Amino acid sequence: RFEVYVYTSYNMANMVGTSLQPFHKAQLQGLGPRSRKQCSLARVCAAKQAAPLVKICGVTSPEDAHLAAEMGADFIGMIMWPKAKRGVSDEVATKIASAAKALSAQPVGVFVDEDAETIARRCRTCGISIAQLHGDGARSSLPGLPEDLQVIWVMHSTPEGELQTPTPQAMGHSRPADWLLIDGLQGGSGQALDWTKLNIPEGQSSKGWLLAGGLKPENVAQAVNIARPYAVDVSSGVCGPDGLRKDASKVSSFIKAAKGA
Repeated sequence: RFEVYVYTSYNMANMVGTSLQPFHKAQLQGLGPRSRKQCSLARVCAAKQAAPLVKICGVTSPEDAHLAAEMGADFIGMIMWPKAKRGVSDEVATKIASAAKALSAQPVGVFVDEDAETIARRCRTCGISIAQLHGDGARSSLPGLPEDLQVIWVMHSTPEGELQTPTPQAMGHSRPADWLLIDGLQGGSGQALDWTKLNIPEGQSSKGWLLAGGLKPENVAQAVNIARPYAVDVSSGVCGPDGLRKDASKVSSFIKAAKGA
């Protein structure tokens, strides 16, 4: 007896936490035993080798959010830290989050030194479902965040792949992060990591890990094939000449390369 499984969600970001469902047997009618077996094996293999999710970060406008989500991005990230060159106000963040959710992408707010109350309030106000804790101050807020607010815990790495940031458990937090994100020592620097030497901590996240740091359309497929992350994250690698607005061609090429790896 061969069971065929398929994902129940079109958008990969919404697949998190769901299970695979049996392929309706009526869709296998008319196939011989050998064909049914091959179909089963092919779909099971496809399920096990699902394409990575894609997070387009540093989005500064609802237009760029719509562009990225329409092209297949699963997460749309915006910088909530006012000192960042790509930082956005709550008003703009609300519009970005709305544009992302309209196309079934999940909005992510990136925080650096804000406390738990501020992070929770701004995410609630702007309709953001995931908080990315990028700095020491934001990471220390983890225990005080609402349980229904998902968390991406950023860990910084040297170019050689040596992690410099403690895990949630090492910092004494009983709550695990939903995701870990491995980034360079300085986010947005464009410097790639040595993907062959990354040692991802186990048991520190409930949903997987994201790879960032120097990714761009030209190298993301190689990074995916070597490091096998759950998702990939890019910001400056898909920016236009001003370093703020996203370049449509680069966004499209990045997503296609990542999901086709």
